[in-house]
Amino acid sequence: MYKVVVDRSHAMVNVVAEGFVTEAEIGEAAGALHGAIRSLGERAGSHVTLYDFARLDIASPKVLARFATYFTDPIYSAIWARRVALVTGSPLVHLQMARVRSDRVNLRVFDDRRAAIAWLLGRATVH
Repeated sequence: MYKVVVDRSHAMVNVVAEGFVTEAEIGEAAGALHGAIRSLGERAGSHVTLYDFARLDIASPKVLARFATYFTDPIYSAIWARRVALVTGSPLVHLQMARVRSDRVNLRVFDDRRAAIAWLLGRATVH
């Protein structure tokens, strides 16, 4: 299950995923996410995105590969976020997301949603 919400005051797109996500759901969520980003108009591309995976089950390798495509394929570069934060409490999900993170320097993984939002909005520095 997933939901996508736009915080227009901060040009922030929030994606929350829970449970076990299938490859088909990744495609559906990507469509909803891309629509949300485009709804920002001229701020698309200078926005920030928060992926809250705190309640997400471990992703299959196929799902992870599909998810990673949206961060690495240049076809999506026009709507890439200025900063991306992933929130998860799972050490295994941290490890899985490290593969995605290695290709994007503006992407960080957090255990805490508030810390992630602070970093996205430029209120904190994470090393």
